[in-house]
Amino acid sequence: MTNPIQWFPGHMKSALEMIKTELKLCDIIIYMLDARCPKSCLNPKYEEFTSRKPVLFVLNKADLAPSQKMTNSILMTSTLSGAGKKVTEAIGHILCDKIKAACEKGIKKTVRAIVIGVTNCGKSTFINNLAAKGKAMTGDRPGVTRSKQWVPAGEYLWLLDTPGTLWPKFDNAQVAKNLAYVGSIKDDILDIVALAKDLIEDLKRLDPNCIKNRFNADTFEDICRKRGYILKGGVLDEERAAKAILVEFRAGKLGKFNLDELL
Repeated sequence: MTNPIQWFPGHMKSALEMIKTELKLCDIIIYMLDARCPKSCLNPKYEEFTSRKPVLFVLNKADLAPSQKMTNSILMTSTLSGAGKKVTEAIGHILCDKIKAACEKGIKKTVRAIVIGVTNCGKSTFINNLAAKGKAMTGDRPGVTRSKQWVPAGEYLWLLDTPGTLWPKFDNAQVAKNLAYVGSIKDDILDIVALAKDLIEDLKRLDPNCIKNRFNADTFEDICRKRGYILKGGVLDEERAAKAILVEFRAGKLGKFNLDELL
């Protein structure tokens, strides 16, 4: 894309301040990352927070990405029933000393975890997977959660859902594109035709045959023709094609990719 991607609406600044305030009430940070580009999802604005509390990294949407590992992390797909069980087990392991100390005093420790991450990484869906009561609002677009939501996830675990937050300026254009590819930046503010064309070229760098295998075509223009995305007068319906390419990529129909390999 010719223009750099930037998207930092006012509520994100407020969200960062809210996280900073609420962090003192929490025992652990659950840092949600999209498994298709976990490094690209690491928000430099969160570095202050993650240095103050224990952190569990959750690489969500693992069904759409090759298997990979990060220190102190687990893989999961938050839309699968029961997938959150390994998260609660990991929290118990990380906080075992604090839980044990409370137990020795005759107290059953109530753990409070704050869930942070970029927009559309699956935080609210993850919380709903664990929730015993109450539900966090979810959606397949960035920016659904706009305020804090405390949700019970069992008798002794409470989760704080927070708005997805990006950062004011992307120093790395590929990081910005990776986040746009997976839907963490609103399509509405993007040139989606240019984005889809970039996605095609980037995916071909990772797997030279993936576009041919899915569309029986090698270029964006060929995809338009193969799919019949053509307007009156033979003009290619580029916007329709771009939307289809992005939707199918995000659904995993083009294959499993680690976009961070493009960095």
